[in-house]
Amino acid sequence: MILSPRDIQRSFWALSAGETLELLETNYKGLDESEVARRRALFGRNAFEEKRRLSRLAIFLGQFKSPLILILVFAGVVTVVLRELGNAVVIFAAVLANTVLGYYQEYKAESAISLLQSYIKRRARVVRGDKEMEIEADGLVPGDIIRLLPGDRVPADARFVFVNDLQADESILTGESLPVPKTTEPTSFQAATADRAAMTFSGTLIVQGMGDAVVTAIGAETELGKIARLVGGAKEEPTPLQKAIGNFSFKASLALGAMVALLFFLGIWYGYGIFEMFLISVAVAVSAVPEALPIALTVILAIGVQRIAKRKGIIRKLVATETLGSTTLILTDKTGTLTEAKMEISAVIPFGHDGRDDDRQHELLRIALLNSEAAIENPDDAPSEWRIIGRALEVALVKGAARLGLRMPEVVSNAKVVDRLPFSSLAKYSGALLQTDGHHLVTLVGAPEILLASSALTPRTRAEAVATVNELAYAGARVIGMARKEIKGAAPPASWKKKPEGFEFAGLIAFRDPVRATVKDAIARIHQAGVRTVIVTGDHQGTAEAVAKTVGFSLGARSVLTGPDLELMGEAEFSRILPDIQVFARVSPEQKLQIAKAYKNRGETVAMTGDGVNDAPALKEANIGVAVGSGTDVAKSVADLVILDDNFETIVAAIEEGRKILENIRKVLVYLLSNALDALLLIGGALLMGVPIPLNALQILWVNFFTDSFPAIALSFEHGDDDVGTKPKRLHKNLFDPEMRFLVLVIGTLTSFLLFAAYALLLRFSSDPLMVRTFIFAAFGLYSLFLIFSVRSLHKSIFEYNFFSNPYLLGSVLVGFALMAAAIYWPPLQNILETVPLAWPWVLGVIGVGVLNIIAIELGKLFYRNRE
Repeated sequence: MILSPRDIQRSFWALSAGETLELLETNYKGLDESEVARRRALFGRNAFEEKRRLSRLAIFLGQFKSPLILILVFAGVVTVVLRELGNAVVIFAAVLANTVLGYYQEYKAESAISLLQSYIKRRARVVRGDKEMEIEADGLVPGDIIRLLPGDRVPADARFVFVNDLQADESILTGESLPVPKTTEPTSFQAATADRAAMTFSGTLIVQGMGDAVVTAIGAETELGKIARLVGGAKEEPTPLQKAIGNFSFKASLALGAMVALLFFLGIWYGYGIFEMFLISVAVAVSAVPEALPIALTVILAIGVQRIAKRKGIIRKLVATETLGSTTLILTDKTGTLTEAKMEISAVIPFGHDGRDDDRQHELLRIALLNSEAAIENPDDAPSEWRIIGRALEVALVKGAARLGLRMPEVVSNAKVVDRLPFSSLAKYSGALLQTDGHHLVTLVGAPEILLASSALTPRTRAEAVATVNELAYAGARVIGMARKEIKGAAPPASWKKKPEGFEFAGLIAFRDPVRATVKDAIARIHQAGVRTVIVTGDHQGTAEAVAKTVGFSLGARSVLTGPDLELMGEAEFSRILPDIQVFARVSPEQKLQIAKAYKNRGETVAMTGDGVNDAPALKEANIGVAVGSGTDVAKSVADLVILDDNFETIVAAIEEGRKILENIRKVLVYLLSNALDALLLIGGALLMGVPIPLNALQILWVNFFTDSFPAIALSFEHGDDDVGTKPKRLHKNLFDPEMRFLVLVIGTLTSFLLFAAYALLLRFSSDPLMVRTFIFAAFGLYSLFLIFSVRSLHKSIFEYNFFSNPYLLGSVLVGFALMAAAIYWPPLQNILETVPLAWPWVLGVIGVGVLNIIAIELGKLFYRNRE
């Protein structure tokens, strides 16, 4: 019998596990690779149909939605009707240039953001050929046997064939807020999705227990896939910053529109023709409105997100790039983030009897291995070649035990495990129920203090155990404890999982995990930038303190707070001592949430790391939730930032890039808006003063083409300064901080008045009005290109950074100079734009205007640097 798509369209929840396996032509050992390849060709990839991106033509035509572009098109049509063909050519050239540039920017930004989807891959544990392995979830096929553990996001619809106290959060599908218990027993054919207890569904979350399931549907055929098809057209919401800039652009457009209308009627009042004033007014409007601002913002964010990705950090939510630069506090876990997550067994210490012989050590290791959820993909290879799936501590346990002569596959095959209790970050231990000759054995592995509390020990033995744990922990070791309890006769009831009592404390296993070499420098660097680091860990106080001292913390008497102490503390007292605390140890996930809230209430912008299911509320509460790459799917799904290498330095790098993103946004705002009123003031001033208008419509459009486009986008590629500053960056709610307002409104307006004053004086003392107008045209066009070198940094002098470090900016400036030179010295353009060649004294004057503008901006920057 050959499996076909029709065979998997069954009500598997109403069939037994055996019937399901038979229909899907599989078994508990899983499919072999040849069958997987055949089914993949038949059923395709386990992925939803990707949201269709806009075609290139649609993006190009979308540029004509801009009111300014439509006005230009209308103006061009009018010039054609009036047979002003020279004007028409320039106007339509401006239309084409603006639409092509807008298309390029939007297409590049969309491509950059969509590329990020390839960085984070969903993973799944699967049994194939009787071997457990980890694969990319999109490689699953119907009939695969998948293994599900707490924190896993279910990768496909599947029918359970084995469960152990398993519960799933299916709220994404059913709206049911409480976890749903799962079973292998069939239910009614008519059962609704929420009542199919033997099924698990793609996208839901395993919150408790463990289980094996056979895949019944993948990709678009899953319950979630069917919903995705219905809502596939939903548009992504703009970020708050995009909304703010959009609102600003709209309000600025209204204000400028009113001024341009006033300019139009003022020109007619002074005797200029309607058509001439219409063209000038359109050109002034195009010049004044920063139409490139929303696109420039998107490009900056997209480029910033890509840069963070190159540094091993994946931004899941674009809004996070706006918050990263404002971060004032990092709440970081210890294991894997500050340490290398390359644990090794450093000591195996049995308790009871004689204590420390090899047999007792091996017994401890057997207990730990039987409680482990780790899986070996290639168990037949030498232990040094094993590919092990699991948490860092479990990987170290499996490798260390093999070096001491205990191979996990043999230990597991020689033991009969009747039941399991998966590890819980709340209970802080895992358990296994083993059947041996004539009796049962319950083993527990977890936090030593929890197991010591449930064990029957003499005061002397308990004190010895506590002293040993503290000694190891304060030396920087990670310590786990083992406990056991023999039960004669029948298996105990399930209550053994709820409250362990009367156990024998068997011993300890200690692990060492070296601190990452780069962490100390990274913490010092980010501290100089005004960001505090606080360690928040579930580990023993001694272990946390040892790591803190290694990474450069100077701990005082009130620097460390433990979870149990926090429980006894009132909210007011906790808030009072919060600034002094540098390390939180032995905290629960619920306390992580409490800590994040407390810091936010103090006005901190908090970035918090996490990896487990129960870390999700704290990650959501933090301003920036940071999930480690090796963490659970639950943590990643709520996080704003995923650090692929689990490294603390990646968080620091992301914050540094976030600051550069905000700085680039500020630069673009200052650049685009500092010359927004230039044409309006020049034309309006000329009308009010009764002198000839210094610029015609085509000259204004010509300048707008190369000043408001290429340079603004070039600023998006600024890498920023190596010095990210000593204070967190923030964008003001109305986008402008006092320095930006000063540079845009005061300096920008002042230089515009100076340019008009120069025009009025030159007209009085020069005998060649056309030469003066050409000079003003050149100065009006080029001084913005001078200005951009000054706004490359808003907190450093122009002499403190490398002029040539941004090739895109240099290229845009050279293009601008070339176009202006062509407009003045190339006869065909001279005729169209009404210019004459400038002699060297006039050229030096143009350069002088540009230099004067730079000096004005630099003085403004110096004023604010001195104030800081």
